Amino acid sequence: MIDSNGRFYKPERGSSASPDHILLSFCGDPHTQMAVTWRTDISVKNGYLLLREDGSGKQEKYPALSKETETDIDRSTYHFSVINCLKPGTRYFYTVGDEENRSDEYSFETERENTDRFSFILISDHQQSFPLQLPDYSKVGNLLRRALSEHPECRFIFTAGDNCDNGQNDLQWNGMFEGLKGITENIPFMMTTGNHDNRGYISYFPEPTGKFYLDHADFFDFQFKYSYPLNGPEGYETENYSFDYGNAHFTVMGINAPEEVAEWAYKDISGSCKTWRLASYHFPVYPVMPEGQNDDGYPWLRKPIEQGRPDILFEGHEHSFARTFPTLGDELFDKPSQGVIHYIAGNAGGNIYHSNCQKIWHSCFFPQEERTGLYTVVEIDGCRLTATAYMEDGRIADKMFIDKEKDLLLPYALAPVYDRTKMCFKGRMLELSARGCYAENKDGVWFAPLGVVIQSIGGKVIKETNSLYCEAYGHHALFIEGDKTVHTDEGTVFLNNPPYFENGQLYVPVAETAGIFELSWYYAKRNNFINWNTPHEEKPLCRHPDH
Repeated sequence: MIDSNGRFYKPERGSSASPDHILLSFCGDPHTQMAVTWRTDISVKNGYLLLREDGSGKQEKYPALSKETETDIDRSTYHFSVINCLKPGTRYFYTVGDEENRSDEYSFETERENTDRFSFILISDHQQSFPLQLPDYSKVGNLLRRALSEHPECRFIFTAGDNCDNGQNDLQWNGMFEGLKGITENIPFMMTTGNHDNRGYISYFPEPTGKFYLDHADFFDFQFKYSYPLNGPEGYETENYSFDYGNAHFTVMGINAPEEVAEWAYKDISGSCKTWRLASYHFPVYPVMPEGQNDDGYPWLRKPIEQGRPDILFEGHEHSFARTFPTLGDELFDKPSQGVIHYIAGNAGGNIYHSNCQKIWHSCFFPQEERTGLYTVVEIDGCRLTATAYMEDGRIADKMFIDKEKDLLLPYALAPVYDRTKMCFKGRMLELSARGCYAENKDGVWFAPLGVVIQSIGGKVIKETNSLYCEAYGHHALFIEGDKTVHTDEGTVFLNNPPYFENGQLYVPVAETAGIFELSWYYAKRNNFINWNTPHEEKPLCRHPDH
């Protein structure tokens, strides 16, 4: 950091000649390769890794690729050592550093030959923002230590994003690595990037100022450039990569440039011949937030997800736990072969939201409003997969079982199929207000009681004898029975189909009306419901006038 006299000085937790931020990761074939990344200050120009096989005193030296950088608060050297030609199913011990400064000795085990049974730990959203300038990540560290002590068979840790609170700021990574000491050195830590990994503040001192988001996770990409396989789309390799472990293929999709990522991800997922195809993407496609939306990336990522067809898509962002029915084309199914299960992995840092809710597409939902972390142990045994979500205190939030041979998903849950066309808004069923009021299809045109929808989401509605006035999301419109003319905030709109009364409500054409309020919608044919949506997360609650 720079003091008032323009002189550089080291921040607390800043880099030193002693190695820190030690990260073990897969960078290629886990049978024979491993990557180790670490940090020092710039007095250390080069580094190397010393490796010995369990039971042997002979050490091999692996030089590191070393790169200097200046961050918002520090000047450091990052070292990357890739170890090749390892023996499968073998434990190795290693240290990192240079001639004068060595780390403690840590260990790892390579993947065994013909692995058909293995486990890993899934976490998400363990970011911490307090204390402000020395963020405390001990909560996620303690959670993982407990998880690893109770499930020592787990071969790696997999995250669904938001690994720190502000990924462009060095002090945040200082906090994360401090909290995960003794963990990332001994078990591969495979990260997905989230929106917090992508953002930063121009300055953290004396208070954070100048918050920004990047189109490229620059500091993440610098720190971990050689930690993960360089097999992603050009220019976005570190945020997007894939790897195999046992009979499973993992596709990691970052949040940036989905239009660039989509084709790579489709080819990567669909091109795998592994029994299990597992993927990650930080933003939920089927959110639990009442106002949640998926238009940031899903218009582009529909192809890899719905045509590439991973068995499970691991997601985060919303700090509650949920999983969907098998979904395909916004329709909900019963069997795992019929769609993709979207698995929102809660949060591992005790970070809570107060308003999440179950949606029509969720077969399981847990709001996780207790300030305790959650992690999932995923166990793969041939054609069977079990995912058990644990609270930090040992309680089980959910246990999912898939058997590919039997095309079986447990616990049993049938996706709803409605007799009359029901309505949802952002996946939330309008049950009470819309009881007895269903959408109708007349001559191929969908009509719905818009006043019921707008009332249900908190917008302003005025119902008169033969008219309906609706106001939401900064727009308003006046509909009149039998009249194709609609008076809106942006002028007069002419409908192709006139509104009509049914069940005491004025029905308007869905497709034409949605555009007036900048809404989107779709009809899920198999399940027989219409879902309305917005491309943003604004809340339309009608407020009292100022007083």
